[in-house]
Amino acid sequence: MRGLNKAYFIGNIGHEPELRTTTSGKPLLKLNIATQSARKVNDTWVEHPDWHRLTIFGKNAEWLARAAHKGDMIAVDCVVRPNRWTDKDGRTHYDVDLVVERVLWLNQRNRAIPGPDLETEEEDASESVHDSLAAHGESAQAAMF
Repeated sequence: MRGLNKAYFIGNIGHEPELRTTTSGKPLLKLNIATQSARKVNDTWVEHPDWHRLTIFGKNAEWLARAAHKGDMIAVDCVVRPNRWTDKDGRTHYDVDLVVERVLWLNQRNRAIPGPDLETEEEDASESVHDSLAAHGESAQAAMF
């Protein structure tokens, strides 16, 4: 029996999107979105933002880079990709990539912008680890686990 590996988020984009390319030349976009959760502080519920880092590849990345702006509300359907890598000092690090498969606009002004054909690029999920490390100036060998 196969398990289910899905994460869904509805939130606001935290910064202007910046399109990059993977080492093999495919479009890559990293976005941070904020969701809201409530926590009880001294008998009062207080809203608190939670930040999530998303990874988008291919046509979806190109489309979002053109159409998305800071503050836009989107809903995303993601696959969680765990990563493990060793840095130049020999330390092992663990992280996850939230790889976006589908995007739904929740802002009225973006409804007129046609979206791409939905795609999932499995082979690109492992490349995101290398791109993430390169963006942080680290040279490390990455492996999926």
